[in-house]
Amino acid sequence: MNAILLTGAALVGLPVLLHLIMKQEPKRLNFPAFRFLTQKLKTNQRKLRLRHFVLLAMRMLLIALFSLTLYQPTVYSDRLHIRGEQPVATVVVIDTSPSMGYTAGDKTRLDEARRRALELLDELPDKSPVAVVTTDEPGAALWEPVADARKRIGKLDKPRAGGRPVTAAVSQGYQLLTKIETQDVEKPEELPKLLAVITDRAAASWDPGQAEDLKKLRDKVPAPVPAQAVIDVGVEKPMNVGILSAEMRPQVIPANQPASITVTVAATGPADLPPIEVNVLAKLDGANDAVVRQATVPYGQSRAVTFDFKDLKPGLHQVEFSLKAADMLMADNVRYLTFKVGEARRILTVADDPDGTAFWQLAHQSKGEFGCLVVRPGDVKLKDGRTVVEYPDPAKPNGKLVEENIRVFEVVALLGVADPSDKHGTLDTLWEKLRPYVEAGGKLVIAPGRDVKADGYLVGGNLVPGQFKTVIDTRKVDPAPPQQTAPGWEQPRDGRNGATWFLDDKVIQHPMLKPFQGWQAKGNVDAVKNPRRAVKYWEVSKAPEATVVVAYNDAEKPGDRRPAVLERGVPDPREPTRVKGRVVLLTTRLDVPTQDDPAWNDYWDLEGSTWSVVFPWLVARYLAGDTADANFNFIAGQTVTVPLPKGGLPRGTKVLLEGPGGAEPIEVGDKQTELRLGPPRTLFAGNFRVSLEPQWRDGFSLNAPAEESTLDKVPVEVIEDVTGKDTVAPLDKNVKLADILKVIVDQPIDLFPWLLIAVLMLLATEGLVANRFYRRPK
Repeated sequence: MNAILLTGAALVGLPVLLHLIMKQEPKRLNFPAFRFLTQKLKTNQRKLRLRHFVLLAMRMLLIALFSLTLYQPTVYSDRLHIRGEQPVATVVVIDTSPSMGYTAGDKTRLDEARRRALELLDELPDKSPVAVVTTDEPGAALWEPVADARKRIGKLDKPRAGGRPVTAAVSQGYQLLTKIETQDVEKPEELPKLLAVITDRAAASWDPGQAEDLKKLRDKVPAPVPAQAVIDVGVEKPMNVGILSAEMRPQVIPANQPASITVTVAATGPADLPPIEVNVLAKLDGANDAVVRQATVPYGQSRAVTFDFKDLKPGLHQVEFSLKAADMLMADNVRYLTFKVGEARRILTVADDPDGTAFWQLAHQSKGEFGCLVVRPGDVKLKDGRTVVEYPDPAKPNGKLVEENIRVFEVVALLGVADPSDKHGTLDTLWEKLRPYVEAGGKLVIAPGRDVKADGYLVGGNLVPGQFKTVIDTRKVDPAPPQQTAPGWEQPRDGRNGATWFLDDKVIQHPMLKPFQGWQAKGNVDAVKNPRRAVKYWEVSKAPEATVVVAYNDAEKPGDRRPAVLERGVPDPREPTRVKGRVVLLTTRLDVPTQDDPAWNDYWDLEGSTWSVVFPWLVARYLAGDTADANFNFIAGQTVTVPLPKGGLPRGTKVLLEGPGGAEPIEVGDKQTELRLGPPRTLFAGNFRVSLEPQWRDGFSLNAPAEESTLDKVPVEVIEDVTGKDTVAPLDKNVKLADILKVIVDQPIDLFPWLLIAVLMLLATEGLVANRFYRRPK
């Protein structure tokens, strides 16, 4: 017992002792009317005993009440009793993450959460406004009657692979409690408030980094302060075997290369148990027969297995990995992966002299990543608002011309076009034909030719990174370029015989030149050891919106060095702030030199260098994108962007999206270049296909986060740092939710101020009574 109570109880007897000591004896008077006096004596004695008893009782009560006041007791009010009559504004947060699919007692944790949430709704008073917040769509919650909330909860049939932590849903819950919207109750802002969170408390469910923001939101909720309860439906000491990841780099491979995929499997459980044999099955493109790999995985560790698929056809491929023996958590028993076997991407080369592009074509053919179609400027035309290219069918040279939309090409190169402002026998200039392509996101390379008309390039406007001024000849320029050095040269070389690129650490940070970082580190790459040089090149006046990618080493001062490669972004006219197209300008020629027209550089010289292949590949790869960066695999819940066919689709065209939820036609707009897919379409894991039969198909895979396989629980104190002390309760299956909530949410009332007032009033009354009782007559 409390020491204050014990001391108070002992002091209760003190008035008795004082009374015995100070007790007054009545005086005896001998009067003649003895009988009358005897009666009077008894009356006086009775009154005196009554006064003593009242005063004694008041003093004992005063000491007892003073002791109770020092104890500072609290009692619990029925103001937020969920079984009361007053409506309660209730936010129910339900964790729908993949870990809630863990099965125990033939029920998933989500089944238990759903049952408990419905049990809570059964206990709520009538007209209580309810908001159901789930982790997969926390922003979709709204205030609704109990009956509608019950229907919403009943639809939570399975976990969602995509979603946000419980902390995000709690944040939404606080915002809902800040403004309660209901027509069933007058002054809903004065209703008692309850925030009930039902979760398995898995590690991935709670983001400690949001704790401070949650506290600020909690403190902004207007009075009355919301009661909070976190109901833990998780399992103690769970055991699990799951596939953590399926990885492939790069995700686009050449047709003659096998696809090598690494699958990581982990086991969760007591470390003293013997390792478990895990069989992983892989089905490629929905095949009936599965490839099997086995791994021995100790509990608390992970192991990797590798699958190799050979002789693959070009195009899209999808794999489903699964465990042969399923366990209690289904979400990580399967993993999905999408990859592509690439066909050569296409470059359209426009040239006045197609024969002069032979080295450019050969460079791309030898690398194999890009195919190169060469046409004349007059073969590019505007038809029905579209830019098309006409060229002979290689299979039928004398047959009908092939017509293709220019958008099917990853890159368009103007190689040796003297005057793009010329109409070349058509109704429009080359700039007018190319502008829609670039503004829609196309990529353009410009390399000067023999008889460049600078004014013709001036007409290009924002499609040109700079204007041609004059031709620089390093053999004649004054001052001459400085001495040129390279790691593979024994002696510096005269700058009059050509200038190399100036490549310092800052320059090679540019995406086009990033391969130089690895080449310089290796030290044995010919592009670094024996760099190529340009003897002649155009001096270009850079446009204000353009940037210099790399300059020639033709001057000592950085500001005097002339650009070798420039670039500029081209915005979409409908969204001026969004850059979609890109143009790269080379200042030296890349056409085939002749005896009458010597080379401006040694870029096509094969002796001692592979630059003849590397340089065209660097430019095309930068503009078209590196296939090593391609990604078709995402975390569920993310927004996925699928490029649509480059030729464009007519208005009203519908593409078919096929996934775990079935097939869904989606209409795309005119000139739409990409399809953006987000929640709720991306909330479930699986392989997805987007197609326009029969000519086009693409796809992607969605997977649950690997963290969902970690079933360790968040410490209680981490959660209660936000929700308050003693608000987290593990819920046994035999315990009623209402009983636990009554303990958590009933509001305490501090009795100390009320008891203190009562002590003061009783003390004053005791003094008044004592003065009256002991007052002596004058």
